[in-house]
Amino acid sequence: MSLALLAVGFLPSWTDEAVSLTGGNATDEVTLTVARPRIGATDVDIRLASRRGEKDGRPPTVTLQAVMPTHGHATSAAHAQVHSPGNYSTAVHLMMPGRWTFHVSVDYGTRRDQFAFPLAISG
Repeated sequence: MSLALLAVGFLPSWTDEAVSLTGGNATDEVTLTVARPRIGATDVDIRLASRRGEKDGRPPTVTLQAVMPTHGHATSAAHAQVHSPGNYSTAVHLMMPGRWTFHVSVDYGTRRDQFAFPLAISG
């Protein structure tokens, strides 16, 4: 298992614009796009690109969980739906403003990679 932590997003409290964060490791690049970085329900798109050009035919399983470590809050792990090769989406419900970490897990069957994306969520 590998872990990557790449980007931190800070937004003014009045923004409703989507935020994209990109991270990666030696084998994958992941772009996480939070459609509405505010409390409540928000859609999340996940783009997965292999740095090695690997394609084995079976798409990996991608899950997303949002965690607020300072308050002990966490969403249930949500399985992302595959829309096309490398493109996934799901939704999460964020119950309060503050610093959240979006944990993306990519399971290939033979290996599992995890990526963490910290993001400040407004009210």
